[in-house]
Amino acid sequence: MDDDRFGFLRRLVAAAPDAALAALFLWCWIEPLAWRKTLVAELMLVMLVEFLVVHSGPFFGMLVMGDTVTTERATRLKILLGLGAIYLLFAGGMSAAFESWGPVLLFAWLIGAKLVAILAGRGMAVREQTRQMALWALSVLFYLGAVFATVMLPVPKLGLVRHGHFYGIPGSGEWVSHPNTVVAAGFLYFGALALVKLLENPTWWSKWAAAQATHSRKSSSAASR
Repeated sequence: MDDDRFGFLRRLVAAAPDAALAALFLWCWIEPLAWRKTLVAELMLVMLVEFLVVHSGPFFGMLVMGDTVTTERATRLKILLGLGAIYLLFAGGMSAAFESWGPVLLFAWLIGAKLVAILAGRGMAVREQTRQMALWALSVLFYLGAVFATVMLPVPKLGLVRHGHFYGIPGSGEWVSHPNTVVAAGFLYFGALALVKLLENPTWWSKWAAAQATHSRKSSSAASR
């Protein structure tokens, strides 16, 4: 019973940040001006930076969780810094468009967290590596699913009845013309992540690893024919 309670609390802590973001997106969807006029634009920035995080996840993950024996730490740091510089250029473009240092600072913080992990020489168990890679794969699936669903399907406007320019969103495009779609996508994306982390079971990741291994064997067998 104590182990079950501890496991639930651990999952609750893991899910809390994503659940808080999902709640913020939902609140903004219903009452976009209740807190601050620029909240819609700021949450759009969260989704844009999250795209960079999701896209860069496998590259940084392999560097952080890689074997320090087969890949020297200095080499890993150089590769990480190079990749970080490339992604920071994209974040810089977002900062210029929104006239805010938010995207650069947020992404720099994420890269800093990866650097600390490498410098500390922290290694993860195979089981935790599998979990992290599975969560990354799910984050890609959830992000793309949330974005495409809110663009292709009718999304209620709720409180977001004005053009994105009114809320401080620059430029043009679907998310600017219909800011309810990006806010709805953020709610669905972070809500799905929170739900998975709250309900996760270790057997999920072992089955995922087994399925990946089977797929790799089939691919190798097909390629050798």
